[in-house]
Amino acid sequence: MSADTFADTLRREDPARYLASLFAPAPVRANLWAVYAFNAEIARIPASVSEAVIGEMRLAWAREALADLYARPPRVRRHPVYEALATLRDQPGAPDEALLAGLVEARNADLGEGAFPDTAERDAYIDRTAGTLMRAGARLCAPDWQPGDGAERALTAAGRLWGYTGLLRDFARLCAAGRPPVTQDELEASGASVETLRRGLQPETAIKAREGLVDRARHAARDLSASRKALPASVFPAIGYAVLARGDLAAARRPADPYNYAPADNPLGAQLALLWASVTGRV
Repeated sequence: MSADTFADTLRREDPARYLASLFAPAPVRANLWAVYAFNAEIARIPASVSEAVIGEMRLAWAREALADLYARPPRVRRHPVYEALATLRDQPGAPDEALLAGLVEARNADLGEGAFPDTAERDAYIDRTAGTLMRAGARLCAPDWQPGDGAERALTAAGRLWGYTGLLRDFARLCAAGRPPVTQDELEASGASVETLRRGLQPETAIKAREGLVDRARHAARDLSASRKALPASVFPAIGYAVLARGDLAAARRPADPYNYAPADNPLGAQLALLWASVTGRV
């Protein structure tokens, strides 16, 4: 798969990361695209299967393909994404097998049903998906960078801001799939149930159920504002798209109907927001 094909895939399936990656030098951008294409490949599995067991089989195939890729000598599957990862594997800052396998394992949660057990488990899911991908990208952009406490706080906050706003964007789809991105306590406190959310009923109750998502996203946004100065400019191509989550969060706080909420598609506005953030450092 050529770089242009990866670019087309990311423009369609992961436009925010794609736009931010354009701020990277060409060689770094190609490495980011390889990792992002891998993430897109595994992230689409849960939504593309009719039965969980089929999704489990496809994720198992991905884990086996990674094991082959990192074997000595490597055995590279004839698949464009894994061929790109093979080229990336030994470059400075490249993710190791454990990191990529962790991304695969995290997607098993997307094959189940029901709410999250608690907030800690939901935070952990976001850290293992959005957070891990953001850290992998930052390391590709700055292989020799050793983040201190402030930068670690910023990375965690940026990943959670993006992850939580992602759950808000996907709220209706996840509810319809029987996987509402709320906790058991949030369900009980709101009076909602997995079934009412699945059927798109009682929007007022659904708004109450998702208040925890909004609160966690707002907390992450405040944390990122307080710690972003610890991030070097070199990691912006891997972190900068978090600024776009701020606009999504503002819109999500005032939904007329949580089942019909969708952020406006505004590529030019996104490009301008990223350009301003790159100049000011205000991710």
